[in-house]
Amino acid sequence: MKKFVSATNVKVSNNIPEDLVFSVLSTLPLKSLKRFGCVRKSWAFLFENLHFMTMYRNYFLSNNHSYYDGTSILLNLTNNPLPGEAFYDTLYILSGERFEIMVKLDWPPPFDEDDRFIDILSQTSVNGTLCLAKDCDPKCVFWNPNTDEFKVIPSSPFLSQLSQSRYVDPIVYFNGFGYDRVSDDYKVIWWLTYYPITDVDEPWDEDLSLDNTGVDEPKEEYLDVDRMWEIYSLRSNSWRKLDIEMPCRHANEKLYMDGVCHWWSILDGSNCYEVEPCLVSFDLCNEVCLTTPLPSDIVERYSLLHLTLLNGFIAFIIYDETTTFHIRILGELGVKESWVEVFVVEPLLGIERPIGAGKNGHIFFRKDDNEIVWFDLNTQMIEELGVKGNKYYGCQIIIYKDTLLPIGGL
Repeated sequence: MKKFVSATNVKVSNNIPEDLVFSVLSTLPLKSLKRFGCVRKSWAFLFENLHFMTMYRNYFLSNNHSYYDGTSILLNLTNNPLPGEAFYDTLYILSGERFEIMVKLDWPPPFDEDDRFIDILSQTSVNGTLCLAKDCDPKCVFWNPNTDEFKVIPSSPFLSQLSQSRYVDPIVYFNGFGYDRVSDDYKVIWWLTYYPITDVDEPWDEDLSLDNTGVDEPKEEYLDVDRMWEIYSLRSNSWRKLDIEMPCRHANEKLYMDGVCHWWSILDGSNCYEVEPCLVSFDLCNEVCLTTPLPSDIVERYSLLHLTLLNGFIAFIIYDETTTFHIRILGELGVKESWVEVFVVEPLLGIERPIGAGKNGHIFFRKDDNEIVWFDLNTQMIEELGVKGNKYYGCQIIIYKDTLLPIGGL
């Protein structure tokens, strides 16, 4: 005869195995994980637990974001010319398990094979469309490499007015390109800086004053500068002024994700010797800006930053002369405490700086001999691509998704 035991006599343990808890937690969104610190005391220190971090890294690298489905890798680099030769930019599409296949792509008009300093706005294509731009010209083109369709973006009327008025040539900084899902529109934002022409000759050589810091400064009238933001709409094919104050990009790295353009900038501190690096995020739908400060220890310990998109996360690769690379990802926009260090890449011989991230935990670097290499976060192996970049001009890694849709889908 079977013996039945009353359910009331069975003691159920409240202790769930730690491995099981960690296994579940490691799959949760980073934003949720950071908030769970108030649920249980030990969970507040998850990112200091070596066992949990091992599980979290493994899941992070194995769980590719949908951004990477059906995508290819593009490499945009400036050549390293011999004395007397000219600089020019070349765009390659990389394929093969070890990126051993490199196919050169031709730039669309008005660019040509001799053009240089061509910037691809964002580190991913936007619905199969790339935005090519040059700050120094400025030029801007929407391009679908798969169909070779392109659209030249008209210049801003305000820019034309400046060239006919008493202003020196304005400086243009392209800050972002992306998709506004609310209005079903594709947009570009740029920042204009322009200086009025004065009647005083050689302002930088005469009438300099010496302040109490020992730094020569021109008279105040020569520091007069005007700035403004403008935004381009593909749907209306026009530019308009943005009534907003936000920091311009400090470096060339820019990225787009889920309707928001991101770049990094530097905010002034309490005095001229203090600066605060931050992530600047501009929402293309409601056209508002949000800043996310970087952790204080980054400001104090490291001098070099690279903004990138890593497995669907906004990430900073932080490094200095030791060539140890610290990788931090962001859990929640606007929350300084949500930055989490997920990887520390120990010193890599001959590596000088990161240039971008690909798929499956691949990070691309430029070596001190200008050779382009890729590093696998899973295997910790590093391999050369067989092509060289330029020490002084940046290289770009772009995640590109093929599409047969027309430019912007409009």
